[in-house]
Amino acid sequence: MNSSLRTLSALIVLTALTLPSGFCQESWFWQNPRPHGNHLRAVHTISANVIVAVGDRGTIMRSSDGGTTWAIQSSGTKVNLQGVAFADLNTGVIVGDGGTVLRTTDAGNAWTPLSVGTSQPLYGVAFVNATTGTIVGDSATTLRTTDGGRIWTPQFTGPASTLISVSFTSATHGTIVGSKGTVYRTTNGGSSWSRRFTATENRLLGSSFPDANTGIVVGELGTILRTTNGGTNWVTLPGGTLNRLNAVSFSDAMTGTIVGENGFVLRTTDGGATWNNQSLSSLATLTGISFTNAAVGSIVGLFGQVHRTTDGGTTWRLMTSGSRLPLYSVGFSDQSNGIAVGYGGSILRTSNGGGTWTTVPSGRDTYLRSVAYSNATTATIAGWSNSILRTTDAGLTWIDQSFPNDTRRTFFFSTVSYSPYNSQLGFAVGKLDTAVSPISAESRAMVYRTTNGGVTWTRGRFNLEGWPQVWLHAVSFIDSHITIVGGNNTTKPGGTFFISYDGGSIWNIVAGTNWELSAVSFNKAKTGLAVGDHGSVWKSTDGGTEWSVRPSGVSVPLRAVRLFDQNLALAVGDSLTIIKSSDAGETWTTMSSGMDVPLHGMGFWNTLQGAIVGDGGLILSTSPVTTGVDGGRSDGAGLPSTHTLLQNYPNPFNPRTAVSYQLSAVSFVNLRVFDVLGREVATLEEGVRSAGTHRVVWNAAGFPSGIYICRLKVIQAGGNAVLTRKMLLAK
Repeated sequence: MNSSLRTLSALIVLTALTLPSGFCQESWFWQNPRPHGNHLRAVHTISANVIVAVGDRGTIMRSSDGGTTWAIQSSGTKVNLQGVAFADLNTGVIVGDGGTVLRTTDAGNAWTPLSVGTSQPLYGVAFVNATTGTIVGDSATTLRTTDGGRIWTPQFTGPASTLISVSFTSATHGTIVGSKGTVYRTTNGGSSWSRRFTATENRLLGSSFPDANTGIVVGELGTILRTTNGGTNWVTLPGGTLNRLNAVSFSDAMTGTIVGENGFVLRTTDGGATWNNQSLSSLATLTGISFTNAAVGSIVGLFGQVHRTTDGGTTWRLMTSGSRLPLYSVGFSDQSNGIAVGYGGSILRTSNGGGTWTTVPSGRDTYLRSVAYSNATTATIAGWSNSILRTTDAGLTWIDQSFPNDTRRTFFFSTVSYSPYNSQLGFAVGKLDTAVSPISAESRAMVYRTTNGGVTWTRGRFNLEGWPQVWLHAVSFIDSHITIVGGNNTTKPGGTFFISYDGGSIWNIVAGTNWELSAVSFNKAKTGLAVGDHGSVWKSTDGGTEWSVRPSGVSVPLRAVRLFDQNLALAVGDSLTIIKSSDAGETWTTMSSGMDVPLHGMGFWNTLQGAIVGDGGLILSTSPVTTGVDGGRSDGAGLPSTHTLLQNYPNPFNPRTAVSYQLSAVSFVNLRVFDVLGREVATLEEGVRSAGTHRVVWNAAGFPSGIYICRLKVIQAGGNAVLTRKMLLAK
């Protein structure tokens, strides 16, 4: 296997985004947003300084300085975590999919999985006091503890329904909400629950009672319900939106905040009688909110966003860094300099290989769909609404070459690309919409060519009667003369390929596909791959004349593809899907999938190194980021001279043991436990860690006696290290 294949066939491990354990090595890392872009589902503001947030792929992140820095904590699971609650500063419980319940007694340094007798998804958890709490979930699942979360006992609440959220106002009064307008109330600390009837069938997602009688419940389709008699009667309030409202929390008796889809925020200062829209400068969905006192609170949402208030919700500040606008394309001129573009005229620029990304003004407020370099300092961006931008200073400033606005015609550029054989030759492709009536438009394929590195552009010509009704999305260069483009038919299902044999002056139709076409890539041997909807992959071995289908093993739309050499290929698409092939597209292996994040584009400066971009400002890189991320715990007085994995203590052990390791520099680490057959049984640490000594506790209560292998993998720009220790579990 060649070096590039070894690198790209590696396991994708992203800071705080753990992927399935079937991959053997690490290869991809979060660069944006920071510290990660996993969806966060719930938050508990424990004190003015301590915040714990949980989310998808087993994400647990903790801040002890009010959200200024974050430590990624090991959950030991890859399921989605849905709820979190702390009984005190040290004792907390997290719930999630598959009946997952995790408990900590040391402020989250170590989390112990509990068996609670259900595999139903669990969505909410709340404590009355240090000992008494309630968990709710699917199929009317209700669990109660009276010993601080050690043991959970099933409770009967009522008919089977999905219970989403539980909250307590006092030691006696609490509320559960769920599907079909379900509301349950307790007045005895959760010992028993009684049904309260509402006038809605909408799914209810959150509740908050500032006192025993006054309460607010929120849910789908902008539902806001208010009671002033402890839930006996409910009044529907106008929210001014059909967005899903996910959570509500009161900071005091009069002041409360609701969060929901598309960054929607509502605030009340009269106990919930009226609600006013509040801007949070976020388009991403907000999922959870928590106040610790009348002033301090936290909001979490999709793509790892955390917002904080210190004035009772009057203003909110984003505490996690990085743009979260969708990114559609990324390109690099070398290992240091790169540009990413996306929604709302977004341009991000890096000059240190992605260590930091800086926003650059574009002067455009539209979709920027593609970026390409013609040389080290010159690049072109193409997008919708006639947009063409050009830089000659490596992206510091941009010249607007956009076509003039026309009330009848609008250009939608999908892709721009420069020839690897001739840096002056490039193509911008897409569609041209021409108004044929006040309410309809006709879409035609559009190809523009430059022969001077993007200074000027001229329109290509199709060897057909009229312009084809195709929206072009893909460009690839077969050799110095032959170029192929492809796209979606605009009048019927399927896609079409066009080829030019004269450097792009005239284009001929060569083939069609059953599914819509997104991207195409050729190597120098005239072998090409194309991808599109429904996980479709097509392959050509004759320079694009004939195409045949290859199975990809996925069913989601694929958005981009790259054929690096005679064998190695990579494709990305919806649901965080990344697939790779080691035989030029004949067969594919899924490297990542399942998270609700579309990936749109990728760019490489060589066959080993590059980046992938997607929704939520997502940038994944082949290089670990070791700056700008909190390194977690460090308790060594001096810096070690080398990386060391210390012997666990105690050893033998039953069932808990401490594993310590030392880092000589800031590094990306992966600490895992394997059985003697080489099967992974636990992930103890994963993410960027600071130089110094670190310690993590493994609780092996659910594992049989025997020998286990603890493996520490340290990843740095200067080289990797793998260290192992044997551990003996003796029960």
